[in-house]
Amino acid sequence: MLRNPATLLRELPSTVRILVAGTFINKTGSFIIPFLTIVLKREFHLTSGQVGALVMAYGAGSLVSVLAGGVTTDRLGRRATLLLSLFGSGALAILMGFAPSLRVFATLLILFGFVADLYRPAATSIIADLLPSAQRAVGFAAMRMAINLGFAVGMTLGGLLADWSWRLLFIGDGVTTALFGTLVYFFIPETRPAAAPPAAGSSLPAAASPWRDTVFLQAMGVSFAFALIFFSHITALPLTMTVNAGYPARVYGVLIGTNGLLIALFEMSVVHRLRDRRRLRVAALGAALTGVGFGLSGVFLHWAWFLATVVVWTAGEILSSPFKMAFVSDWAPPAQRGRYLSLYQATWSVAMALNPVLFLPLQSRLGDRAFWPLMMLVAAPAILVLLRLDRIADRPDRLRGLAHEPAADEEAALLAPAALQG
Repeated sequence: MLRNPATLLRELPSTVRILVAGTFINKTGSFIIPFLTIVLKREFHLTSGQVGALVMAYGAGSLVSVLAGGVTTDRLGRRATLLLSLFGSGALAILMGFAPSLRVFATLLILFGFVADLYRPAATSIIADLLPSAQRAVGFAAMRMAINLGFAVGMTLGGLLADWSWRLLFIGDGVTTALFGTLVYFFIPETRPAAAPPAAGSSLPAAASPWRDTVFLQAMGVSFAFALIFFSHITALPLTMTVNAGYPARVYGVLIGTNGLLIALFEMSVVHRLRDRRRLRVAALGAALTGVGFGLSGVFLHWAWFLATVVVWTAGEILSSPFKMAFVSDWAPPAQRGRYLSLYQATWSVAMALNPVLFLPLQSRLGDRAFWPLMMLVAAPAILVLLRLDRIADRPDRLRGLAHEPAADEEAALLAPAALQG
């Protein structure tokens, strides 16, 4: 029986709940990126090439930001990285809203890209720091619920603001980001674990480099392949639905919106229900469903079929993403958790950049019926690697980042800011 997500959320530590609430606020106000191309075209009258160059510059900055965030998370701490990212990007967003010229706006936008995503490794590291291994997947599912709900609300609000005044998009984004930073300042303590010797019986050194860690590199490969398939929902799939099937954009929007709604309603409950299963086997099943869901997208060009495939690949996302992240958190040495998680998250940024370059020409050349089954071929190696990692790596004696319930005095110290809530 599936449990209510609200009940599961209440069972998480107060610091994690505050982090989830702040993430929801932040994503509700994430107006800049979804509406950036509209603003650049409509308000600044840029050509498509100029828009593409600016968006690419932002994307490059975002990738660097995620990677740098892993280093600052480990060296400066989770709290300091969150504050730097949230207050820094919040201030830059507000300044963009008052930018007097395109030159000033473009400069601020590029700087924004280098700061905005510093917080991502820090936020995921806090969840890994505070939750024992058995609860980490649920914690990551809670974050994903907040992201999806916030994005759904934010897209609606952003559409209204964009038609009222483009400057309000940037001011609203900055204010909500700074509000998240305020929550961090008052209620989220530093959670970075103290350096500890390797656990007894561990067969791996505690300070292994991510780039020399063959298990982690395989996990990154799986993440990249999964994300490469997944981002087809914003590159190739809208062309299939609107151009080839002839549906208006609003049909595409409603069908893709189903993905976020299903995640918000069911992911936490499903992950909690499956918490005692072999997680990489569950993740392998999720990767298979994702490959099949996208692979069948071109069989029938009808909205009901598209809806069915969205449900299938959303189920795959629910089964795969939280459990893979939980494994990486357990595998990473605590002292390098931020760097491991940042590299893992960076695979999504790289996949997002490469998906249209690799897949859109193939879709144009092959047509929908031949193109979409390729997604199952991309998923197949990821499935096999996940099953292999389940056998050779996902064992307690090899997991360097396993966490146990904190001692009573440690837990009291970590959660003390919750008392300030009244």
